[in-house]
Amino acid sequence: MRRRIVATGAVGLALSLFGVLAFTGLAEGNTGNTAVVPATDVVGTGLFNCSSVTGEVGFSPPEVNGGTASETVSIWFLAKNCVPVKGTTATPVPTRIVGSMSFSATEANGCPQLSPPALGSGTLNLAYNFPPVPGAMIDPSVASTVVVTQAGPIWNLSGPVNWGSYPSANFSAALKPVVIGAQTCASPGLTSEYIIRGTLSNV
Repeated sequence: MRRRIVATGAVGLALSLFGVLAFTGLAEGNTGNTAVVPATDVVGTGLFNCSSVTGEVGFSPPEVNGGTASETVSIWFLAKNCVPVKGTTATPVPTRIVGSMSFSATEANGCPQLSPPALGSGTLNLAYNFPPVPGAMIDPSVASTVVVTQAGPIWNLSGPVNWGSYPSANFSAALKPVVIGAQTCASPGLTSEYIIRGTLSNV
């Protein structure tokens, strides 16, 4: 059974890059220091995998039994422990990656939502080593069409990274979301889930 991640009100706003970073605590200590500017700009090349992913998915409006309302699903994550794909070179290898995307749910806001078909598709944005502002800023990446599916407890993201750093023909992510607190499909429904673990491949 798969649940889809959708962002409600404030959760949806948290899908902005600033919201993601603030949630993870990465932005602490950097507010107010607006004069810092990277010394250089770098376009990342090569491919790498990341073995540690956490984050959140949100449902807006909440998923409920028999729901028929149009729903937006939002996903954000923080990835770490990245290494080049075996037998290849990636330059530079980022220490952390922040990803965010949102999409219209294929099955409205009904609960639970299962594959097939795909849960939906959207644009995934990736930022590297930020914040704090790094000396060498790695250009962000855009995967313009990422398809989200579910297999058991895992959400799978797949699609090409076709703009910016680290172009890839077969990017994929496997994410394991769990319900936050005592939320269920019964009214008022599911508003968000926490990604407790995951991996990124061929970034």
